[in-house]
Amino acid sequence: MSPELVALLVAAGALGGFIAGLVGVGGGIIFTPVLLFTFRGLGLEDPVLTPLTLGSGLLCTFAASASGAVAQARKDAVDWRTAGTAGAVAALAVILVTTFVTTQPWYSRRVFQVVLGLALVAVVVRMLTKRDGQGNSLSSEGARRGVGALALTGAAAGSIASAAGIGGGVVLVPAFNGLVRLPLKLAAGTSTTAIALITLVGVLTYVARGLGAPVPDGALGYVHVPYALALALPAVVTARLGVSAAHRVHVKWVRWAFAGFAGIVAVRLLWNALA
Repeated sequence: MSPELVALLVAAGALGGFIAGLVGVGGGIIFTPVLLFTFRGLGLEDPVLTPLTLGSGLLCTFAASASGAVAQARKDAVDWRTAGTAGAVAALAVILVTTFVTTQPWYSRRVFQVVLGLALVAVVVRMLTKRDGQGNSLSSEGARRGVGALALTGAAAGSIASAAGIGGGVVLVPAFNGLVRLPLKLAAGTSTTAIALITLVGVLTYVARGLGAPVPDGALGYVHVPYALALALPAVVTARLGVSAAHRVHVKWVRWAFAGFAGIVAVRLLWNALA
């Protein structure tokens, strides 16, 4: 890697980690598009480009979310029952969808960008129309932890994680906040913890599915370790800074920050896919 590329990846990793800690999304909304543009710049094309981007992005997201989860747990901002149930169902969905993605040649870069872009647009709309009725509370009193709701949430998050290369936080945060009725900051902390489980399973699955594939040097299956680590290592540090910032500001700013970054990435992805 050139020094310029290393600097770009480190800066993007630091930003993605901070966002992961701030809004509980895992950072994949930054990591995955950066990896996609990087791999395309190196001349990679499908059928390797899309799964390599997805698997490598999940490794970055795992590093950031694991670091953020530790910090959130120290602030008692994790609802463990919700995270465990939704995360377990999501992990199963990850395995199933990853198998589908890596065996369907029509699931190309363009389709992948449209899937991720539309998911982010839906979340932006949800976040901008959501009212802050619970303020900065971390209480889970009144939460609805029915198995059906958590299973549905987990299945959706796991599917998005595998199909779009993100941790599933774009589904988990709004669902934990609106469907399960956790306060937004508790929803973000719980999402971060569930994402750590989801992305770990995702990384292992993409590694296994890519063994024997014509991947570039440095890749383990469909996970390019050097590029992923260049993003992930700074993210481990900045994710904790994001968690600290999230607990110092009003919930409204956390929600708007989530919507702002998700909107920027959505426009970029859809423009590239449809232009």
